[in-house]
Amino acid sequence: MRIDAYISEYARKIPLSIALEEGKNSISYVCLNEDIDAIASLLMDFKQHRFAILAESGIQYIKILMSVYRSANIAIPLPIEFPKFSLERILNTSNISNIITTDLQYLRFGEDFFEPFGTVIVISSDNSVKVLRKNVRNEINNPNLRLVLYTSGTTGTPKGVMLSDRNLVANAESIIKVLRITSGDKGALVISPHHAFGNSIINSHLVAGSTIKIGNMNFIDPLFNLVGSGVSIFYGVPSTYNILLKYPERFKKTFKNLRTAASAGGGMDKDTIRTIRALTPYLEILPMYGQTEATARLAYLPAEDVDKFADTIGKAIPGVFLDVFDSECRSVGLNATGELVARGDNIFLGYLDDEAATKKTVIEGWLHTGDFAQRLPNGYIRLLGRKDDLIKIGDHRVNPREIEKQVEENNEVSRVFVVPISHELMGTAISLMVIPAEGTKIEKLFAFCRKSLPGYLYPREILFIDHLPLSENGKISNRSIIKEYQHVKASM
Repeated sequence: MRIDAYISEYARKIPLSIALEEGKNSISYVCLNEDIDAIASLLMDFKQHRFAILAESGIQYIKILMSVYRSANIAIPLPIEFPKFSLERILNTSNISNIITTDLQYLRFGEDFFEPFGTVIVISSDNSVKVLRKNVRNEINNPNLRLVLYTSGTTGTPKGVMLSDRNLVANAESIIKVLRITSGDKGALVISPHHAFGNSIINSHLVAGSTIKIGNMNFIDPLFNLVGSGVSIFYGVPSTYNILLKYPERFKKTFKNLRTAASAGGGMDKDTIRTIRALTPYLEILPMYGQTEATARLAYLPAEDVDKFADTIGKAIPGVFLDVFDSECRSVGLNATGELVARGDNIFLGYLDDEAATKKTVIEGWLHTGDFAQRLPNGYIRLLGRKDDLIKIGDHRVNPREIEKQVEENNEVSRVFVVPISHELMGTAISLMVIPAEGTKIEKLFAFCRKSLPGYLYPREILFIDHLPLSENGKISNRSIIKEYQHVKASM
């Protein structure tokens, strides 16, 4: 069963129930279903063809996405928050001949951008459709492929993650169980729908027959207004909550009526949890962990354990099995370090046009996440950093996350980030970027490092910064840390 089939089902069962809200606009399930049919009718000449989608977040984007599904073609959303050269790099490597866009994005990118496509369809804000050209070319694709999502490129060039209908529905059903989503819920979609987390919000709420309220993080007033307009579940990455918590009184006023504050895209730190708890004691805080290759979610931390086990990702969502393997793909014991692996119906088909990378990531049915982890006695999983993040200093392989944690826990700082830099003798050394707290002193940090860290980890320099080093996707990664360091050094 496809995601769009649930919309058809609710169009019959609850036709007038609101499916999507965006500002002052809303659309019922029956009208959404009709609009999807109208766009899909233009695509019926194609069968299992790749269609790029270039559309801003909103009702139109969801209509286009579901129309590609309904026509039995393959949707490839382009993250419009990426710079133009990044999108062109994706297009140049993904062999896409067809594109559906909005009139806004067509004007924004210009006619030259669309010249390479054999098929170009433009959806206007008034729902009218223009087929600028149409060319049905032969394509051979995986018969189970329905959606390609591009990773954020945290550890390198973005990869096209191939997902099937079964992947999408299985993960949606699991998230519905974890979050207890019903048709009476309203979920806030304020993060990008072009990536795994945002896509999973769309899927889970449409499968549940509930309402999605669409907004963005561009302006604080409309965002708080959206949260206060009947939302029951709010979704955000940790940086989303950090931004909103800069306005504690407004946060308290608007979030007190919500049932759940869900997070993903990185761990929610203890200070953030304590602040939310102090402002809204009865709000359920539910952190989740996942990867694009898992159709979004793999694990969640039950709300009752958030305060005690905030440094873990909790346990597997329903239908997923987690384990920790050593380098020989054998399960390790409790508290031993290994690589987190997962299996279930949500595990992806593979990387688009990259069989070699697929074979390295999925081995005998297990998704190798690239995250170091430990299994605790209570069954919860603690992450210890990414395999790709390891830094080689001389003969030592160093996990930068462990250094950051040690400095943070023993000094008056807000956050610490390890930066690998070139060293004339060791090959690599480290510098530290620090978001200071009240009372942070560079001299004390140097003294702590000299006393507590081995000599090869003594930082060459310590730089103060005033914001998180986030990637385009709102995440913290080795690449985003290095990029921020380069920016700071260039401005000195």
